[in-house]
Amino acid sequence: MTGSERIKQIVKWSGLKTTPFAKKIGYESGQSIFDLYSGKAKINAKVAVKIITIYPEISLNWILTGEGSMLKNKPDNVVANEQLETYEPKNENDMMLLKENEFLKKQLEEKDKQISKLLNLLSLTTSENEGDNKEEVA
Repeated sequence: MTGSERIKQIVKWSGLKTTPFAKKIGYESGQSIFDLYSGKAKINAKVAVKIITIYPEISLNWILTGEGSMLKNKPDNVVANEQLETYEPKNENDMMLLKENEFLKKQLEEKDKQISKLLNLLSLTTSENEGDNKEEVA
């Protein structure tokens, strides 16, 4: 699925027309969304962050890559983690694996936080650069 197709699907899912959708996610005019809609522009981290800020139920990975489903649901790893929470270890090896799983789970949560911060930073940097470019043109 192309970026253009993903944007069209998000706009359709939102129940809005293209221009109101663009304004809702923070674009003053609909031109940026129309460029994405037509395939003239590519989806980048800035656009993705704007979308998930307003629609957190949409998967960031799907917006950027088209992989998986558009809406977040319980991925297999969440289901597996829920099953692990009720699992009783039968031996020392099982206990060691449970501890390792908890450690890795905490590391992944920390990495997710770092990725989110980096995406926000990237979005801010991109916004500042666009502002600089507008000033140069004026």
